[in-house]
Amino acid sequence: MAYSTGSDTIAQMYADIVQDLVPYYLDKTLLQNSAIIRMQLNVEGQSGGQIRIPVATVPTGAATVGEGNSIIAVSEGNLTPVAANITFAKRGSASDVTQEAVEDGLFDNVVGATLDRLSGVLATATDSAGTALMKTEFTNDDGVGGANADFTQSFVLSPDAMAFGSTRTPTVNTWFNPDFDKHEFRATTRNGFTVLDDRFGRTITSAVLGGSEAEANVQAVATSVANLRSVNAPVGADGNYVGVIDAGLELAINKQIAGVGGSTIGALSDIGNNALRNAFASVLAGCTLYRSNLLPDAS
Repeated sequence: MAYSTGSDTIAQMYADIVQDLVPYYLDKTLLQNSAIIRMQLNVEGQSGGQIRIPVATVPTGAATVGEGNSIIAVSEGNLTPVAANITFAKRGSASDVTQEAVEDGLFDNVVGATLDRLSGVLATATDSAGTALMKTEFTNDDGVGGANADFTQSFVLSPDAMAFGSTRTPTVNTWFNPDFDKHEFRATTRNGFTVLDDRFGRTITSAVLGGSEAEANVQAVATSVANLRSVNAPVGADGNYVGVIDAGLELAINKQIAGVGGSTIGALSDIGNNALRNAFASVLAGCTLYRSNLLPDAS
């Protein structure tokens, strides 16, 4: 379909961006994925800048009650819910489109580039906020124990470790600036994260990609999985925990699986064959792995 230049083109461009911003954003965000964070809450249209989620501690001991005895007296653990709060923060993104770009550029290219910029910045801001919270709350390290910017923190967690809340889905507004002869698009969303149980998340520190420090490996992932099992952390629908790892840890795992550095590569397992074919072991030691470039360093 051909589009003319002028106000009708901008009207169409604005309509397309409004329609497609949310799908583009969801395609780019990692943590707004129910396989990684099971509890996803949308409270758009409700008042308040915070969600309070009740979290009850599940008792670990057996409550065997003798006939005629008090039930609460033998029940272990705190059965009174405590609050986990999601405080909403605004994420913002901007893109300016000159009138010349509208007149000279192919319409679909201009719309696509604007959508990529707006949704990409919102997605990056959202995921970065989530992984920063993981760094603060998941302090048990199953990696090599690095504590500076030469190490990246990856994470292994239960889908029930965190919650995500949104009070404003990605929204875009635009206006024309006659002084600069350009159309100014501004996109925002309001969301936040909270940790429901810090026992349900583990950190794996490993050298940054290309670094010379110590690297974690498959054993670190297996250790995190074992530690989560020991506290009865729930698994996902696929029966696995979730690993959010950086490219450096991904490379270290694949090197170990494939035996890179040895004189030969022997007969590999299905996991090893998959790592050689796709450069990624998607399921490992009871953990489904996702790659992210937005993980914090260990400083």
